[in-house]
Amino acid sequence: MHRQCFDNWEDGVLSYLKSCGRARSWSEKQRHQNLWTKKGYDLAFKACSCRCGRGHLKKDLDWAAIVNKNSDEDTSKRRKKHNKSNKPVLTLSIQTPAIGCNGRARANSLGSTGSSPPSSGSESSPHSPQHYQAVRKRSNPKNEFFAERLRHNSGGNGIFARRADFSSFNILPKHKVNSYHIKMEDEGSQGNDDTRCFLLSSLASARMCRTFCVVCGDNLVVYDRYPIIDGTFFIGPRQHSRACVQVRYDNRPQYLSAVCMGCLEGWTVQLRCRCCSKPWDGSQLILGTMYTFDIFAATPCCTERLKCNECESPVIAPDQRLNFFSDYSHMVSCPFCTALENHFVKPLSFYQRVDPLA
Repeated sequence: MHRQCFDNWEDGVLSYLKSCGRARSWSEKQRHQNLWTKKGYDLAFKACSCRCGRGHLKKDLDWAAIVNKNSDEDTSKRRKKHNKSNKPVLTLSIQTPAIGCNGRARANSLGSTGSSPPSSGSESSPHSPQHYQAVRKRSNPKNEFFAERLRHNSGGNGIFARRADFSSFNILPKHKVNSYHIKMEDEGSQGNDDTRCFLLSSLASARMCRTFCVVCGDNLVVYDRYPIIDGTFFIGPRQHSRACVQVRYDNRPQYLSAVCMGCLEGWTVQLRCRCCSKPWDGSQLILGTMYTFDIFAATPCCTERLKCNECESPVIAPDQRLNFFSDYSHMVSCPFCTALENHFVKPLSFYQRVDPLA
């Protein structure tokens, strides 16, 4: 976006924020400070709808504008600013859009073409974590952006592990090795991020320092700081496997589930709908964090996924789509049999598991 265009758009979002909940009592300075943090964006995201109608826009706080090489003064200013705010981020020296489809909220950008797995001649099983580790070791050291990057100020928190570095993400395509696709920092300035605290407290109550992928069953280490796992968590109304932890979220019983990075990218197991044969794509989900809706229900691929779980009549018209990804995880009433249920959240048996290397 042009800077002037962005400023005009941001002013409109700030105007909307003035009329939202607790933001009414904020000062102008507080609104500016909180707008792109979780505290403010959770209130203002409705004013940031993408034109496609399937997601929301959010300012990428890690984006750095391209500086004119002839402008020595601007360059020196940016260097000074960079040195003062020396934050451990994953951003690469590539062009990244200043504003992207909101996924955390920004994670609503679910449509993608996916990525192919890196080639490997390892004797390790292609479905094992050792396979991905072998791929990383054979890659060019110049491309391993995080092999030597250590985590500081991330001391062990009780039963959870401390992540020594970010090298496990080096198997991702280069354009995904950044803090836009991988959740790196707490939203709270004092390390009191609500999502992270909820995840760790829920898993600690269940005495789980590891979890399991609901698709392939791989063992996933839980870390005490972002990125919390090499994959992503999500909350939904259905227990997809015995590894799912029952939690209470928004005063409703829900299940906390996890999917590994390999299954999200389609490297370990590919899921295809048994009804329409379309593949499920999780490659655009943010790694290392948690979604507050069932990620398998968020993008219905065919009319079978819109049918009532009781009478199998269509709950909504085939050409109708709900406003938000999370709406598909809510309880709705069937217009035919009036059954009130999470009709759009189907069991994983609706998918056929396909070996990508077969």
